[in-house]
Amino acid sequence: MCSHPRVRKEWPYIGAAATASRACEPWLEPQLAQYRERWTLGTVARLAVELLLNIAARRYDAHEIGELHVKAGNKLVWRPHKTLRSTGKLLSIKIRPELQAAIDAIPQGTRAEGVVTFLVNDYGRPFASAAAFGNKFADWCRAAGLKAVKCDDGKVRSYRAHGLGKAALLALAHAGATGVELMAVSGHSSLAQVQEYLDAVDQERAAEAAMTKLANSAGTGSG
Repeated sequence: MCSHPRVRKEWPYIGAAATASRACEPWLEPQLAQYRERWTLGTVARLAVELLLNIAARRYDAHEIGELHVKAGNKLVWRPHKTLRSTGKLLSIKIRPELQAAIDAIPQGTRAEGVVTFLVNDYGRPFASAAAFGNKFADWCRAAGLKAVKCDDGKVRSYRAHGLGKAALLALAHAGATGVELMAVSGHSSLAQVQEYLDAVDQERAAEAAMTKLANSAGTGSG
């Protein structure tokens, strides 16, 4: 856990619970709102955050996804890079309204002629690598005023692209998604890899239920 407040969110339960990871990465609603305020619809920076959040995409997938991956009008279909050589699984995920709005708002001419990826660099070309995109996203975060935070392990970490995928999975878990459903979105190959998100939500709900029972019980010692 890191030293930032927990609040209720606009995007369903984003970052509501802390996971076992000590990387201090899941975004909270204040950070997302701050980023969106700085980067409005029509900017590649805004499209990047909506893409990463809405399909829980890793940066390697996000910087390659584009028009060729849109199927049936409202789904993104692609093979995640992480499992490309192992399982080669195919992911098919519905495009959320927020992502579609960000795609539609990109001005004509933002991308160079012939470019089909959604995300492009300052020259309208695809990012040379996932690392190049990740570094640019970090620049966008800094430009939005998102400051690094100190985590439980004593390290100071900045908000990065990977944290949006974690936030999306926490949101899905809070919405009642099962482990298998989380895997279907994230591309993870085992339940163990998504269990931390389910456990985090279960812990928060159980603790809240326990405190509610205490508050409603007789003889709490408050009299």
